[in-house]
Amino acid sequence: MTPLSPGALPPEALASAAQARVFEALPEAQSAFFAPGRVNLMGDHIDYLGGVVLPMSLTEGTVLGAVPKARRGEGGLEVWALDASEKALLSSTDLERPLGDWRRRLVAVLAALGLAPEAVPFRIAISGTLAGGGLSSSASFALVLARWLREEGLGDAFESWRLASILQTVERDHAGVACGLMDPLAIDLGTVDGALRLDCEQGTASPVPLGFSQAVFALVHCGVGRRLEDGAYNRVRATLAAALGAEGFPANRLPPPTAPVRAAPLRHVQSEQARVWAGCEALAAGDPVAFGALMDASHRSLAEDYGVSLPELDRLTALARGLPGVYGARLTGAGFGGWAQLLVEHGAWPEVQRTLAAEGFPRAFLAIPGGAPRALPRGGAHG
Repeated sequence: MTPLSPGALPPEALASAAQARVFEALPEAQSAFFAPGRVNLMGDHIDYLGGVVLPMSLTEGTVLGAVPKARRGEGGLEVWALDASEKALLSSTDLERPLGDWRRRLVAVLAALGLAPEAVPFRIAISGTLAGGGLSSSASFALVLARWLREEGLGDAFESWRLASILQTVERDHAGVACGLMDPLAIDLGTVDGALRLDCEQGTASPVPLGFSQAVFALVHCGVGRRLEDGAYNRVRATLAAALGAEGFPANRLPPPTAPVRAAPLRHVQSEQARVWAGCEALAAGDPVAFGALMDASHRSLAEDYGVSLPELDRLTALARGLPGVYGARLTGAGFGGWAQLLVEHGAWPEVQRTLAAEGFPRAFLAIPGGAPRALPRGGAHG
């Protein structure tokens, strides 16, 4: 069993380190807002082909605290990005900043919701616990702002699929990353009971409970941070599109499951989709051995056919597979560094964590379903 009952997560269990930083920066704030990160349990690099994916939101994520400004003359939205140790009074001109700049992203989200920063009379502080790549810190950052604005009655209130499409455009145009729909959807539709089966072509989402009684998912950082803005993600997408075109398939859709394919990237996306369906069956059956084997096969495919692993990720996952109580290990997310995902017997996790830390991989935590974005009342350790 997971160490926390997913159906009754206390507010202080959600990104507690980020909450502490936010309330320290804004001691007068009476509440905060939380948006989770996500781990993709299976189905990497197929969401932008309309595939079916299997993500899960996390108890780690991004926290935003806000204090309304007392007077209109104080100006618009003032932001303290605590993790960057930067403050800024946002302006519409921030849209001219370089791709990926956090101020440009926030103003782009505001604009997509029909708002100018000058019209949002608040001081806010933002902090997160998703650093390192692979847990969707970017989408969490955007959604904590978007859903907090909805809570305040500001800007257009879009339903999840429409908002995901909007944020996908923001990420493409203002971060330079041609991502899919999975990340914002996995976060905005997150459940505290398990994962989601997201059909990125049909526009449907179904809850998938975690059926394991004595196994837990864990996340371990490989020691190499990841930035998708350097173009690696877009280059992989371009290579895939060329391979699809060369073999006569549409550039934005998966090859049919029984179609013969030759190119290595097509082998990955076709087999990864099959692993998602098999993974759903393994979760329903409560079979960690079967799911772990799928994780191992997914990592091989991502490393050998899709080319998005690194030696550090390969070393970490290989080391983990050799430890007692580990059912499987794979990179998660886009790759190119960041976090790896393990499936571990619950009682074995403390020793697995100690061993990995001794081998140079000290950053780790259990992946617990975190639900959807929501308000966090001030209280407990922060009150």
